[in-house]
This record gives sequence, C-alpha cells and structure tokens, in this order.
Amino acid sequence: MPSAHASERRSSARDATPHGPEGVLPVLDRGCATDAAVDSRTEEGAVLLHEPDVVDDDGAAAWFLDAGSLAAWPETWLAGTGWCREDADEDDLPLGGPVPWEEAAARSAEQPAGRAGPA
Repeated sequence: MPSAHASERRSSARDATPHGPEGVLPVLDRGCATDAAVDSRTEEGAVLLHEPDVVDDDGAAAWFLDAGSLAAWPETWLAGTGWCREDADEDDLPLGGPVPWEEAAARSAEQPAGRAGPA
C-alpha cells in the first residue's frame, strides 16, 4: 500500500490538491471515501482521519487528527471514544467535532520525494 500511495502522490503532484500530504501513509479504508492514515514523520505515528466530504476548494481541510499515536488509536476505538463509531452522530462526537490537522496545508504543498518542483 505505501508504494501505491507514493505512486499516486507523484502522479498527482501538479494537481491543485495532490493525493495525500507528503509523509502520510493510508492504513485503513473506512468506506464512503473516508480513510485513516499514519503520519510517518512523527515518532509516535499520529493517526489522521481523511474526510473528503468536508472539502470545499481546500483539500487540506479534509484532514483531522484521529489519535496522537498509532499505539493509542485502537484504544480509542475499543473505548468508543474515536471519531468513527457505528453508533456516533454529530452531537455525540468527542470534543464537539474533529480536530483539524494543522500540518495538512504545508505537507500537501510539498513536492513528493524524488520529484522536482515546477520549473
């Protein structure tokens, strides 16, 4: 999966919204175009939620912090405190809603590894 993601990221590098931020690896297709991904640039492996239904013109707005670490991620799901639960509705989300991932815009703008920027 990481090699397929890297290939898609390189091929979409010149698009307005490249396929995923640099250094973010998809790990779970949650259905309905929603994905979980791991930030490979953090020591803890922060888990991100990609929810494209909230995107307007800014693809970076679709990225949220799901769990502070890969180790904590299954614990939030098992405890019923994570974002993607079968019984959740908008009024039942932790902290009033998803927390935007602050690095999304900058990381989405980075050129994929091994590819130079526009000339």
